[in-house]
Parts: sequence; C-alpha cells; structure tokens
Amino acid sequence: MTRRQDVAKALAKYAARKAAKAAVKLGVKAVAAAVAAFGWPLALVLLVAVLIVTVFGGLYAAMPGSGLLTGATPSELDKEYRDYAAETVQRWNVEETWLVPGEGSYYPNTGGARLGRFVDRFGRDAALANTWADAYAPVLLKSSRDEQNDKMQDKDWVKDEIDDAAKKQRPWFYYKESKVIYSGPDGSDEETVYLLVEAYTLRGHRQYEYEWVTESSGNGSVTYEKLKRETILNDGTEYLRQFTAEFYRDMDNDSDIELAVSMTRQAQQAFNERKEWLDWLLAEGKTYYRSLSTAAIPPEYFGFLQEAEEKTGIPVWFLAGIITTESSWNPLAVNERTGCFGLTQLHPDYWPQWTQRYGFDPDKDMLNPRAQILVGAYVLRDYIGGSVDWENWKGDSRVKAGLARYGGYGEDVQAAEKYISRVVRAAAAFALRDVIWPVPRYTAITSRYGMRLHPVFGVWRIHTGIDIPAPEGTDVVSVSGGVVVQAGENGAWGNEVRVQDISHIYQYAHLSQIDVQVGQMVTPGQKIGEVGSTGASTGPHLHFGVKVIGSGEDVGWIDPELILRRW
Repeated sequence: MTRRQDVAKALAKYAARKAAKAAVKLGVKAVAAAVAAFGWPLALVLLVAVLIVTVFGGLYAAMPGSGLLTGATPSELDKEYRDYAAETVQRWNVEETWLVPGEGSYYPNTGGARLGRFVDRFGRDAALANTWADAYAPVLLKSSRDEQNDKMQDKDWVKDEIDDAAKKQRPWFYYKESKVIYSGPDGSDEETVYLLVEAYTLRGHRQYEYEWVTESSGNGSVTYEKLKRETILNDGTEYLRQFTAEFYRDMDNDSDIELAVSMTRQAQQAFNERKEWLDWLLAEGKTYYRSLSTAAIPPEYFGFLQEAEEKTGIPVWFLAGIITTESSWNPLAVNERTGCFGLTQLHPDYWPQWTQRYGFDPDKDMLNPRAQILVGAYVLRDYIGGSVDWENWKGDSRVKAGLARYGGYGEDVQAAEKYISRVVRAAAAFALRDVIWPVPRYTAITSRYGMRLHPVFGVWRIHTGIDIPAPEGTDVVSVSGGVVVQAGENGAWGNEVRVQDISHIYQYAHLSQIDVQVGQMVTPGQKIGEVGSTGASTGPHLHFGVKVIGSGEDVGWIDPELILRRW
C-alpha cells in the first residue's frame, strides 16, 4: 500500500467517526467519481466514510435521546433495502442450524436434524449471527465499481445481490441437547435446553466444551452444563476473504481482494447496531455508566470472572469494569495502535511469558476468553501488589498505580487519570448495581425458558422467557440499569416495556400498567410497571425475557435465569 493510501485510510477512519454526527450528505455516485479519479483501492477507503454518513447516519434517529444527535436521514429506498436485508439475513442465519450428538468438530458437514432456529441457552448463536449490514455493506461496495451506472437505484439488482451476499456469508451452528435440573423443597423440575458446540461464522470459528456442575440456588440447587472452554480457532477473516473472492467476481488482484476484505470488515463493523448503541451511550457520558449493572455481564463469561476472583482476589465487579472499559466484552477486539487484544487487552509482546507463567498455552489459548480473563486478572494482581481491602479500595493508591501500569502508562499515574477514572466509574457501577428479581416477593416460575405448548395458541414453540405469576397490580421492577426503548402496547405481548443496556434487551410483558416512557433512564429495582394479563395471556403474570443486542426481532432470546440467578 502506498503512502498516499495509508494517509487516505487514516483520514477515512477519522472522517467516519465525525460523519455519524455530521449533517454532510454524500452519495454512492461520489464513490464512482473517486474510482475514476483515484482508482478502486482509494475509492474503497473513501466509501467507508460515505456509507456511514449517507445510509446509516439516520439510524441514530431510532435511538432514545436522538435529538442530541445529528446525521443524514436515509431515504425511503434506503430503508426498504435495510428491511429487505434484515429479513433476508435472518432467514439465512438459521439455514445451517444442526443438532449433533455431542461436542466435537462438524463444519462443513450437516448434523442429524436441522433445527431452523436459534436455540443456544446462552444466546451465543444470536451474538455471532450476521446482521443486515453484513449483507448490505458488500452490495454498496460492489455498486461503486460501476462508474457508469448508479446500481443502487435498481431494486432488482440490489435485492438479488443482497440475497447472494446473505447466502454466501451464512453462519453454521451446531448444537447438542442438554438438561437443566432445578431441585427444591417441593421436588425437582427438569428442562430440555440446547447448547452451542461449534460455530463457523464471519465472527470466527469457535468450539465449546462443557462440564456438569451442581450449584445452590435460593432454597434449592440447579444442575446444568456450564461452559468450560471456548476455543476461537480464527476470527472469521478467512471466511470473509473466501466470500469476497466469490462475491466480487471480477477481482483477480490479491492486493485488491485483501483491501476489499479490510474495507468490508470496517463497513460491517461500523454499521453494527450494537456499536451504534454503544457509541450513543458513550456520547451521552453519564448515561453510559448509569446503564451498567451486573445484568450486563454476558452469562458465558460470568463463571470465568468468578474463577478469576477465587484465584486472584480481584472481585468480579472490578474485573467487569476493566473488561467493559478495555474491550466492551469483545474477545476479538484488537487495538490497532498497540496490538493489545482480547477481552482484557493484553500486550502480544508479553503474552507468551504471562500465559506460560499462569498455565496456559501462548498459541492455543490466545483467543480463549477464559485465558484472556484469568491472565488479565493475574497481571493486574501482580501490578497492584499484595492484597486489597476491596471494601475501601478507592482510597488505596496501589490500585491506581496498578491500573496505570495495566493501561500502558507505566509509573505515570497522573497521565493515566482519565483511563483510571473510566475503569473506576465502570467498576463502581457494577459493584453497586446487582441484578434485581423483577417481581419482588414473587419468585415462583410457572413456565421456564425452552420449548413448550403455547397455552393460548396451542402450538409448540420456544418460550423466549420465563413466566412469574403474581396478583394483578403487583409492582414490576427493572432487573438492570439501562434506557427504556419500548413502552406501550405490542400485540400478543400486551402492554410491554423493554430496557436496553450495553449487552442485552430486557422484556417485561403483559403489564396492566406502565410507569416509564421511551428514552427514560432506569436503575435496578426501579418500578417500571405492574403485573397484568394484557395481550395473549391466561392470567396475571409477568413474562420476563432477555435477548442479545443486535439480533432480529424473533431471535436472540437467552435463558433469563442465567441473568437472574448469578450462580
């Protein structure tokens, strides 16, 4: 890559960050002009900024508090394409969902039965699935190659290309059947669940191993398969490279293919709904930290945090503050400037000696979230030095000194103040805001997460949450911090409230009364409504659901008890 292209790429990244809040309106034709003037590689770079402004800037308008944000408003045609891409991607996302006999390596083979839906109890399939942007971004990039015609005005062409992109990029998911056994004074209750054992996607090739555990829960116990190891075999770039070579059929230059891969990845990441949401929260400052609570910790990593606390003495909530600040819970995050990587953003130069010191393999465990968390905790413990009174940790200068070293500031605590402040604020939020049961004093569950015969519609379908019976008018409170993104009547759900934080959307359905409004900030334990029986309901109860941010409307739901019962 030439120096001119290096500079153009850097400027494009800067422009992309500014573009989301600017009212500049550019068009795809501008990219065609750039192709003619500067050549295809540079045009690809410029397109990243163009796409963000032209098509996706207006998506901020759907977010709470959008009056504080500016951006280009997408046209009706843009919206039509987005909706079509979302529907198409959702269909292809569940095409390769296979039930297999147990853990192992299956891709690219099929399993014993095609499930046709997301079923992982932890919601990892939804988190790894493609979004509308994964299919839409390559089509926009492809359209820019035609210097004579504006292909984006040709609906048939665009939709055909979206279909092709969604099909070629489709993820592959393999599941095994498992059980969750709840035992208490009144007997036991057994539920059938499904666990993801392998995923081959644009976001990486991953395999999962589990172990049976029995842990106390309230007045009883729960026996289930807990995640033991997540092995990330690759970050998905090779899959994207293969797709790029097939999708841009006229590319025969390796450097063009590599640049197209890089630009497509940037475009897809820039349009990711979760990233837009995090950007909005960060822009709001106080809103971001108020949205944090232990409910936001992804359930698949919670056990690793507990293990790290047991071995290092550093509390789960403090480690959560570190990870939230460093990577926003992305195990594939890489700092382009320093090379630091993973959930805890460890430096690649020191990774080999750290992993060997703490019992991991430098190569095999580089993309292992458990290793990233445990090694990060050990390193931080060593940087802090000695034991800490975590009841009075804010006054301990060693914690600040340790954070300064961890953040890459060496002994210069003063230079690290901004970084330290971010970690401290996040950690304090996690420490103070634990998960709250949504219906205080009413803890019985009449229908758990999983497949069931619907009591109203009489068909077998997945129950996307849990049902908690209580008298009509009983208070319903928020289990988490976050922003209200839905408050009103919603079909079969009746009166419904949805609250969103940095990781999940929390659903409260069939309410008799709603006490919050869209855009309002809530904290754990705050009243948001009252139990009712509105919508498709057979009696007063709360339907409580949890879903992964960025998943489609009917997918991405996880077992709420993974959040409510932080075993």
